[in-house]
Amino acid sequence: MCKPFKILSTVLLLLACFNYAKSQNSVNDMELARQFYNNGEYDKSLAIYQKFYQHNTENDFYFEAYFNTLLKLKNYSEAEKIVTKRLKINSKYGINLGQLYLEKGEVDKADKTFDDVLNKMPKDEFAISGIANSFYSTGNYDYAIKCFLTGRKLLKDEYAFSFELINLYRFKKQKAELTDEVLNTLVYQPSFLANAKNNLARTYERDEDYATLKSLLLKKIQKDPQNTTFINLLAWAYLQQKQYDLALVQLIALDKRTQDDGASLYNFANILIENNAYATAEKAYQYILTKGQNTPYYIASKVAMLQLKNQQVIDGTYSQQQIEQLSTDYELLLKEYGENPQTIFAIRALANLKAFYGTKTQEATLLLEKAISLPNINPDIAAQLKLDLATIYILNNQPWDAALLYGQVEKNFKDHPIGQEAKFKNAKLSFYNGDFSWAKAQLDVLKASTSQLIANDALDLSLLIQDDLAVDSTGNALKMYAKADLLQLKNKPSEAIKTLDSLTALYPQSSLFDDVLMLKSNIYIKQQQYQTAQNNLSTIVKNYPNSIWADDALFKLAVLEEENLQDLNAAKKYYQQLMNQYPGSLYLIEARKRFRNLRGDAL
Repeated sequence: MCKPFKILSTVLLLLACFNYAKSQNSVNDMELARQFYNNGEYDKSLAIYQKFYQHNTENDFYFEAYFNTLLKLKNYSEAEKIVTKRLKINSKYGINLGQLYLEKGEVDKADKTFDDVLNKMPKDEFAISGIANSFYSTGNYDYAIKCFLTGRKLLKDEYAFSFELINLYRFKKQKAELTDEVLNTLVYQPSFLANAKNNLARTYERDEDYATLKSLLLKKIQKDPQNTTFINLLAWAYLQQKQYDLALVQLIALDKRTQDDGASLYNFANILIENNAYATAEKAYQYILTKGQNTPYYIASKVAMLQLKNQQVIDGTYSQQQIEQLSTDYELLLKEYGENPQTIFAIRALANLKAFYGTKTQEATLLLEKAISLPNINPDIAAQLKLDLATIYILNNQPWDAALLYGQVEKNFKDHPIGQEAKFKNAKLSFYNGDFSWAKAQLDVLKASTSQLIANDALDLSLLIQDDLAVDSTGNALKMYAKADLLQLKNKPSEAIKTLDSLTALYPQSSLFDDVLMLKSNIYIKQQQYQTAQNNLSTIVKNYPNSIWADDALFKLAVLEEENLQDLNAAKKYYQQLMNQYPGSLYLIEARKRFRNLRGDAL
């Protein structure tokens, strides 16, 4: 390499290093100025910002930093001087001048200056957005809205800036304007529907808000009955207020106009079940069935309706006559589709009805034994059938047969949730039989179960045994409690309650009083004696705050108030109490979700 070239390379390298060092120093100085500003040391930040601004007066960033620092120091004359110069370049700097007037308390002059900025806006969407963002960044949300609305007129486009306006209206909780803008947007962009629902849900706070929305929607549907987007939104509005039947009417209308395959109604029915709106869910499934066997959701709806009725039986909301009708429906389904791996759900449900609600344990046993021997049955399903059958053996006073089945499942599915469930049920069987030491040994192993529910149940029962035997080594009171627990399993609520009453009378020093109250409350809830259940749960919360059932009682009490007693304020209070006092509770996540929903948060 020749000498002159080497000298040139060295000079260029030195220049590059110098520029890099200079650039790095500038970054460090700006960071230091920002820290001074954030710490309220405005005089220190001003010296740095002033230096940068004077070296590059055209740079917007340096101008804004210098200008805002001048305002903080109330140096209004210098701030007005530099903003006036920039105002000659571009009218958008009127926003800064107006901000200065606001700082000085000259509101009228500020508004006049802001209006002047809007009057001089160009017919350019990008420029209008920039000016609106400048208003927004200074916290002037009203003028940001006014800017977008003025921009619409300039561009002669009534749909321009819809999303920006929706965000601003939601931020300011201007519900009427938000509602109008959302409906305006849906006219030309139906795909915005999901976002529209989210924005409204996050802003609306009272029933009156939804009432206004429904009124506007009904008028729009009347003018444009083919607009399915508005029908969908109206159904959603009814759903938010738990007006399920009215929501269903709208969705059926939507289904008919769009000639839908029933998907929307099927999904809606599932939402209804989550909200315990069983009667309306059943109507939704019934409507889908009227569409005929060739529709995609026919079989799914038929199955779902049977499962819905079955759940109502479990919840104790069906009469004996309805239980018998449901059994007949399951038998007809099995006759139509046969007993095979695909209809196991029906076999299990029918066996449960016969055993627990029809005292036909022999028929239930035969159903399950036959199902277990079906060819090509999934091993997991076969194991679940064995657990069902073992429970029926317990009803028939065949504990050894039940223990044998539990043992088989536990052996074949070791370290698997089904195997752990079998082990827990076997330990519970020993508990029923009064073999508390062996039951506790098995429960202590299950406290490390991979299934949180099984681990929690095992821990609760283990502590129950331990605490009572520490007070009463004979275990007589515990035997009565176990007997009552078995009676409620056998669906003999009156006998279970009577046994529990005898326990408290015979053993007034027992440590089982909180356990008795919890078991009673479970029985009363199933019998729909909600007020009595509430009294029992309230007693646990008040008198036994350190009980293993304290968080369970609070959660059950909150759900009872919300779903059955319709006292939403009381429900919120109990959910909040659970979150505050029992942060490690298994119910914490669900309690938080339910509390936020009752408070009106968008989930």
